[in-house]
Amino acid sequence: MSGSRYLKPMLNAGSSRVFNCNDVARKLERRDGEQNPYLFKTPAMHHLVLVKEALRYDDPRHPKGVAIGSKLYVPYNHDEIYEGGRSIFFHSPSLLQVFHEQFGIERTEASSAALDHDMKIFRILDELPSLDGFLMRDALELEGVEANEAYFDVSPEERTAIQEFIRGKMEPLVAAAYGGKKPPTNKVAQLIDAMWEAKDVIALEPLILAFRFPKDEALAIFGAWKGINFYSFQYHQGRKKREAFAQWLKEDAMPKNLVPRDVLQVLEPIRRATIERLRGHWIDADNTLKKYDKLYGDFVASANPGGFISFLRGAKTIYWQLGDSLSKIDHAINCWDIWTKGAPGRRLPYEQLEAMLELLKKILEPTSTDHAKAA
Repeated sequence: MSGSRYLKPMLNAGSSRVFNCNDVARKLERRDGEQNPYLFKTPAMHHLVLVKEALRYDDPRHPKGVAIGSKLYVPYNHDEIYEGGRSIFFHSPSLLQVFHEQFGIERTEASSAALDHDMKIFRILDELPSLDGFLMRDALELEGVEANEAYFDVSPEERTAIQEFIRGKMEPLVAAAYGGKKPPTNKVAQLIDAMWEAKDVIALEPLILAFRFPKDEALAIFGAWKGINFYSFQYHQGRKKREAFAQWLKEDAMPKNLVPRDVLQVLEPIRRATIERLRGHWIDADNTLKKYDKLYGDFVASANPGGFISFLRGAKTIYWQLGDSLSKIDHAINCWDIWTKGAPGRRLPYEQLEAMLELLKKILEPTSTDHAKAA
């Protein structure tokens, strides 16, 4: 990456596709009385920005073949990261060399221990489809990584609401595993905790046997299902923002200054393509969650898990696809808000509007072949 007008909205901490550690670190530097408040043990890494970036499913930069890669952005100047920086995918074979060149990390015993700790954090975050504060905090906590709350933009009230929503979805699964009979309260809590952690196959055995999950895939299924429930919660919470953004694209994405008709004709296909890409991700997420809600509702009403369990067997793929679509929409909305919130009626001069629409179109790049053709 190099310095450009795109960097500020692309690296802003408000997006679920961006984890701006630099922004948090600079705030922590101004606090007094806190010991070792930083997420990373290697001091130079306090100022990294982690970005989720779309990849093709066959892209060799991600060994698991998923459509989202984790890119580390190293700013040249952490006091003004938008001046430019160096970026590298987490899975690049040159990653450690870049750390050495950029940060001067040597293979001493102390620096190796710090680097091992920090690489563990990168691996945990790389396993997530998006960088929502709740998902990151939960994943790090489950792996025993302590982190300052300042890194996660989630209030205690919001975190509790999300947890209660997800755990409420898990409880009927426990009851169904016991043939619809009400299991002991402590057993329900134990199994929900085991599902939440998704680490202990033995603890989850009653559910694995009841629903005939492949044992070697069970932990991934439960972990992904928790993620699907999180995205379901976020999808419904974000409806008003999505609708406002869509309405602006449809009705108000026009320059505030008068421009010739032939110039407007250049802008129009960019605007239409942006709308189509937004619609594609929105429809994908909406259809997936409607299907999930129906299958889950049928399961709860009848205690017949057939369709719902089939859905869960594909949970990992669904989890990543939902995270991809919703985080792209969230990132686009965040960039739009940054770029237009100070402008009357959110109207921009033509040059700025064209640049922003090009950026939004890029952010909303379709993942599937079908949408790529349509857009």
